[in-house]
Amino acid sequence: MAEIRRFNEPGLAAARELLDSLRKGKAADIDALLENEEYTTLVAESVEYEVIDFEDRMHAAQFFFDLLTPLTEEHPDLELDAGLWSWLTFKWLPVLAPEDPTTGARTVRSTAYYILNPHDYKTYYRHYFSGPYRIYKAHQEHPEEAYGVLATPVNSPGEVVEQIASNQEIVSNSTLLGVVTRLYLDGKTKKLKRGSGGSKGGSPRRLAAVLAQFDLTWDTYAMTPDEIINLLPQEFAKFKS
Repeated sequence: MAEIRRFNEPGLAAARELLDSLRKGKAADIDALLENEEYTTLVAESVEYEVIDFEDRMHAAQFFFDLLTPLTEEHPDLELDAGLWSWLTFKWLPVLAPEDPTTGARTVRSTAYYILNPHDYKTYYRHYFSGPYRIYKAHQEHPEEAYGVLATPVNSPGEVVEQIASNQEIVSNSTLLGVVTRLYLDGKTKKLKRGSGGSKGGSPRRLAAVLAQFDLTWDTYAMTPDEIINLLPQEFAKFKS
């Protein structure tokens, strides 16, 4: 059993400072920050969970959906709770940014991956845990349709996520996510197809542009993913098989 806590505003500021220290190669006491009652408040106690490594973003999304759903009645705005998601990311920091066995240093990416700003449309989808969770929750009846943007490692989201999850019109539309999944996900391996991270013809960047054009002409919500795929230009042929 373990607690779930959230950072308050001073705690979020302290978390940013800790990330800066890690980037400079300095040692930082992550546990002390997580347990500091001056910087955190209790969300739930005696919760059954462990800090585990996730197979991919889908695994993480399912994990946090199951973990947090029992709390949503008392905390209905959990998906927008910057303090909670940031605390959870720091709880998993030893997994997300493990220490180098030789130097003890951790490789830390930009702040948006660890500290959530839920109202910044340019960065909110990048958060390692909140990003997958929000997609999974929005499509919880058929989460497999969203697997195309949930198939990569949690700490290495990749180009499909960057181009598709950042597009609200696509990521909120189950049909369009189904197109992404059918094009770029290998159904056998549950990994992205080779070449799906590029920027040339048939790339996620091009797909986002084409789907935006389709949305002006057709009611994509009323179509099936296969119907839309059949309308895609020749440049996507290599991903259709």
